[in-house]
Amino acid sequence: MEEQRQRVPSEVLKRGYSDDEVSHIYELGRFFLENGDLWRAEVILRGLSEIAPEYAPAWLGMCYIHSCSKSLDNAITAARKALLADPGFTEASLALAATLMSSGDYNTAGTLLGEIGEKIEDGLVDDPQVIRFFKGQLARYQNR
Repeated sequence: MEEQRQRVPSEVLKRGYSDDEVSHIYELGRFFLENGDLWRAEVILRGLSEIAPEYAPAWLGMCYIHSCSKSLDNAITAARKALLADPGFTEASLALAATLMSSGDYNTAGTLLGEIGEKIEDGLVDDPQVIRFFKGQLARYQNR
């Protein structure tokens, strides 16, 4: 995740956690997620989203976990909460588009993919992994 995405607003400090602590908690959840331990990742990320609801990466992780368990409504809710916390979070927009397609809402997904495509064309998104995921989701959308 980009360094920019790991910054947490100062409101979190009111909950008793520093920016570094929130970041470390997230990294632990992400470690479990990347190693396929979805149960432990969910425990960590759910707790993090409760103590720092404005920390978008935790919601994105929850979106992934819910998608893996085929709980699409919860996945969509988590992706929307990530976007509420950080409206410019392209990865969350992509996750939302992918989940919406899985649920059959191709109209909304297509709109999101169009917006992301414009950001890529304008040079606002240049991460090769994000662009690769976008292209995969765009192909999925076009081949429905």
